Amino acid sequence: MSSEQITEQPASPVETTPTTEPTEVKATIASVSKGDTPVSSTTEPQPTVNKTWKEAISEEFRSDPNIEKFTEIDALAKSYINATKMIGQDKVAVPNKNSTEDQWNEVYDKLGRPESADKYSLNVKSDVVPIDEGSIKQFADNAHKLGLNQKQAEGILDFYKTNMEGMAQQSQVDTETAQAQSAQELRQEWGREFDTNVKKAGALAKANMNPEILDMELKNGMRVGDHPEIIKGFAKIAGMMSEDNMVTTESEQVNSNKDIESQISTITNNTDGPYWNKRHPDHDKTVQQVYTLREMLNAE
Repeated sequence: MSSEQITEQPASPVETTPTTEPTEVKATIASVSKGDTPVSSTTEPQPTVNKTWKEAISEEFRSDPNIEKFTEIDALAKSYINATKMIGQDKVAVPNKNSTEDQWNEVYDKLGRPESADKYSLNVKSDVVPIDEGSIKQFADNAHKLGLNQKQAEGILDFYKTNMEGMAQQSQVDTETAQAQSAQELRQEWGREFDTNVKKAGALAKANMNPEILDMELKNGMRVGDHPEIIKGFAKIAGMMSEDNMVTTESEQVNSNKDIESQISTITNNTDGPYWNKRHPDHDKTVQQVYTLREMLNAE
């Protein structure tokens, strides 16, 4: 085949794929064209810095003393709610050292003080200590003067009543302890004569001594009437009255040994003696002696 016969075949068309710019590239180009700094798609978002609740409000309010004292927003909310509840309620102005008595009285009345002292309801009763009505009235007068309301007055009075009952109960325990110790000492000394001597001493003391004197406390807390030396003294006197010549009339001495009934009869049967003669200088003494002898007789 000649070279003239060889025909050049056209080359097969080559398919070309249109080049498309990725979206990210376009965005980058657009940003560059605008003068912005390109941001890589792989850059992580920066964390948001949270402000405190105080930084979120205006500095004018932030620095206010009423706001500064709160450290938590819940506390602020609670305070606001409580303040809202107080709206419309009665207000009580707090008095100061310059307030007048009338201003104080106005506050006392608003806080619940009764209209007058006799309006208090103070029903105080005790099975342990006696309650003096006069003292309760004085307390009510003073409580009203000090501006106490019903609840306050009741609370104070109940405190003192409870305190007095506790002291009385402890005193009773101390008295019983002292009596037991005294009895033990006297039993050791008197033996079988203990009961008889104690009865005679008690009768003599009852007939001749003021009970308040016998109830007086010594420095060691023991009652005078419970002291073993006091009891022995009265017992000794009682024995002397029975055995010696201590009971006398105007005209004669009564001389008997432990015959108390005979002594009483001798004195009281002498109608001319001092026992029946109120004008006689020994009348009071003789009457007291008879009374003492009868107390001793009842104690036998």
